[in-house]
Amino acid sequence: MFDKSNQLIFYINSALTIIGVLIALLTNFVVIGIIIAVCGALLIVDQFRQNKFAFTIDDLKKILKVHDTGGSKATLTQTQKTTSCHSGNSEYWFRHIRAIGSVSNFQINNGHLDEPIKENGSYHVCMKIPPEINMIRGLDLALSYEYEDAFTQTEGFLSHTVDNDTRRLHLAVELPKGRPVSSARLFCKYKGTEESLLPPVVTGETKIEADIKNPIVGAEYCLQWQWSEEGLIKKLGHLFKI
Repeated sequence: MFDKSNQLIFYINSALTIIGVLIALLTNFVVIGIIIAVCGALLIVDQFRQNKFAFTIDDLKKILKVHDTGGSKATLTQTQKTTSCHSGNSEYWFRHIRAIGSVSNFQINNGHLDEPIKENGSYHVCMKIPPEINMIRGLDLALSYEYEDAFTQTEGFLSHTVDNDTRRLHLAVELPKGRPVSSARLFCKYKGTEESLLPPVVTGETKIEADIKNPIVGAEYCLQWQWSEEGLIKKLGHLFKI
């Protein structure tokens, strides 16, 4: 279950717990022994929790920027501080990338990638981890890609499925001026049920933001908005490239 470095930490934590128990039972320093034993046990529990996942993420920010009022051009940037729980991890996957329109030009840390895998309407993008990169200490990753004709309707959404233990999830949508937001909501889909969460923050009728602390692994968090219909003149402008 653990690699060598994790095994050593596990043995140290176990020894700390046993020593605490012995101090509490065999000496007059009962309180000190209990504190040591509890600390050791908590460290073991935390280690098992972390090793349930291949990676942990401290802070994940997913920002969607729609460039035109027609919603035909958009860019998504996802940044995150990612830590590997095992020294043997050789790849990291960005999964569950979905869109109504087309998605292209995937990049990680400004480097082009091979073609992503498409499965059941979702894209999965793989980043190979070079042997010289030690992700156990944490690595800043930045994924970006472009949407085509994905936000042309009066309803749009940005979603994220939590694949790894994540401390904080930040979702944000930046819309162009001239087509204001009329309403927005944040909700969570988990195990076949949908739950509404606290409303997102809307700034200047063009920016929508939501923060989720300790999101549930396996849940999909959705930021949904309604915006006004694009004006006829602007639609004609897009049609005739004015």
